Amino acid sequence: MEDSSVLSTEKPPLDHLVGSAVKTHRALAGLTLAELSQRSGVSTAMISKIERGQVSASLATLEALAGGISVPLINFFAGTVERTDVSFVAAGEGVTVQRLGTGFGHSYKLIGRAEAKHVSFESFSVTLEGPLDERPLYQHQGVEFIHVTAGEMVYGCGEAAYHMRPGDSLSFDSNATHGPLELKTDTVSFVTVVAKAVSGDN
Repeated sequence: MEDSSVLSTEKPPLDHLVGSAVKTHRALAGLTLAELSQRSGVSTAMISKIERGQVSASLATLEALAGGISVPLINFFAGTVERTDVSFVAAGEGVTVQRLGTGFGHSYKLIGRAEAKHVSFESFSVTLEGPLDERPLYQHQGVEFIHVTAGEMVYGCGEAAYHMRPGDSLSFDSNATHGPLELKTDTVSFVTVVAKAVSGDN
């Protein structure tokens, strides 16, 4: 049997890892390049280059982007630390990556992350608190799975809308526009898993 304890895989360059993290958190916040540019004061061209790993962004620039997305700066460097393809998060723990608004709460807690040769995924515990203000729908690469654990909501996916209750699940191509349309209860909690293809060039 081969020894699988050590894998000889070349780690992506730091600029690519940080850029990918910026893009991921921007997508989670539902922000376009233009919206993040307006919030952070960083040009759309520069943000695009950072997300593609084409430039080495200064800490000041990354701090401005983190402020525009409302996430801690350290989140952009989570992928730069050595990790295996196994993650364990105890009940009630995780990394809060977004919390926005006072009257309207929208929080993401990162509860799992793994990456193999050709695929990666991140899982989040999400809590929504009403009233639900008008906000843009999401659209990004990959596939997504949602499982409601508490509360009720109407969730839009493409041209369809689904009334989701505790125990309901939804799986879809996340290239389709998607997001919560209406909260039927004051608070809604669900778990979502986002998986996407990973380039096999490295």
